[in-house]
Amino acid sequence: MIRKGDETLNKQAVWFPDTLEKTYKLKRQYYYNSCLIAGGTLLQTEWEKGIQCPENIISIENIKELKEIELVTKYGQSFIQIGALTTLDCCRNNPIFLENVPILVEAVRNIASPAIRNRATIGGNVANGYGDVIPALLVLDASLLLYDGDKIKVKKLTECIKEKNFLLNSILVSITIPVQKKNTRENYFYQKIGLRENFCQSIVSICGYFKTGKKKVIEKVHLAVSGSSFLPQRLNRTEELIKELLLPPCQFNEIAQSIKKEFNPPSDHFSSSNYKQDITINIIVSEIAKLSSK
Repeated sequence: MIRKGDETLNKQAVWFPDTLEKTYKLKRQYYYNSCLIAGGTLLQTEWEKGIQCPENIISIENIKELKEIELVTKYGQSFIQIGALTTLDCCRNNPIFLENVPILVEAVRNIASPAIRNRATIGGNVANGYGDVIPALLVLDASLLLYDGDKIKVKKLTECIKEKNFLLNSILVSITIPVQKKNTRENYFYQKIGLRENFCQSIVSICGYFKTGKKKVIEKVHLAVSGSSFLPQRLNRTEELIKELLLPPCQFNEIAQSIKKEFNPPSDHFSSSNYKQDITINIIVSEIAKLSSK
């Protein structure tokens, strides 16, 4: 620390490792007194809020394998593998995303301003635990590739979000999304409710996926929610209730009660828990109702 009069100034060290191994060693060496950064947009937001910056800033911008985007096939299944350093702007405009995961593109379009999207990365959005892309990734059944200092392991995002500090002892390398064949009976939706359109963190972001059968039965459903004041979650019990319903359903009240019971976000300075619940219920019920006319 450097002291000047009554002021206390932090003396930061900025590290630029060029491999995962070097990055992990620095992370372990400084542990709680460090942070990894890519685009640095989250760190800037924290500075503006007066949050003290750790003494050791570890930039991962020189690690080449974190920048790769590719389509891979394993065991007959195709996947998009997205390096953690991929910018949100790239996710918004790259043909690979537009062709294979348009719901992720829609989620990215709802994040911040163009200037932020040019710098912010998908890895950073996931790593902060509250990112607006997380509901879309949950609905897309994404997995994370994590480096633990010894090897790279694969873990479902649905499992990772259950642990508040899931990146405490690992580094996010990439995000893997299974690519589904286009099917006219599959429907996705994404909606973000914020204080100001696009340029703020969300009160609640809701994403969903429905697959209907030939007889208008809902065969498969994924529902996910997140917000700036609560951790993301899948609405697993509500999904089970909706699955196998015949369209048009008459169980809207049951669905609403299930969501209210399963989704209990905290109140904050801007909105109450009930308000967040009501928004989520209205959007999901509305999307189910739309299925009947398709």
